Amino acid sequence: MKRIILFFTVAITFLSCKPDEPIATYIYEAKPHYDKGYVEFYGPYYDQFNIKNNVVSLSLFSDSLKISDEGELSGLGQYLTIDDIFVPDGVDYLAEGEYVADSTSKPFTFFHGQNFKVDDLKIDVGASLYYFEKNKNFSVKKHISRGSFTVKITDSKHIITCNFVLSDSSKVEGSFSDTLPHFDFSLPTMNGIRRKVITKIALQ
Repeated sequence: MKRIILFFTVAITFLSCKPDEPIATYIYEAKPHYDKGYVEFYGPYYDQFNIKNNVVSLSLFSDSLKISDEGELSGLGQYLTIDDIFVPDGVDYLAEGEYVADSTSKPFTFFHGQNFKVDDLKIDVGASLYYFEKNKNFSVKKHISRGSFTVKITDSKHIITCNFVLSDSSKVEGSFSDTLPHFDFSLPTMNGIRRKVITKIALQ
């Protein structure tokens, strides 16, 4: 089963109300700057499907978002998560290049976001963007439908620029420029290293 089930328990509660009068369209930040993040390496995760390319995932956070010691994501801002990023066989990190939303599983592609049905459950897979807003009525998750992101590495820093089209047809141009910790989940153990695993994402 998809590893997202193993590492993330996503609890999403939407509050809704019907206004008496029409209200202006809510505007989300379209050019976020992410200042925290990490990469997870999974090796040839889809080898059983004859896909030999290695897989990494990327998580980026903006503004005051942070992971607590209990593994809960808290604060305000945007959380970008891309589960399935394909890199060439032999590469164990997020390498330089342009990565495009694609279903081919070829190097330098990533799966777009979607709801994957497992029995009566719908599991979020692929690429998504979570908005944690001050007014919680507007906190929401959107899938990344298409687009790309570019990676450059300079002086041990990853410089990432994103150009995405989301599931509601809105566009996001995000950026990141800092060191990007990598964690190896292809091994039985991580030599004592453990990151703060996100166990709960609550939009409420």
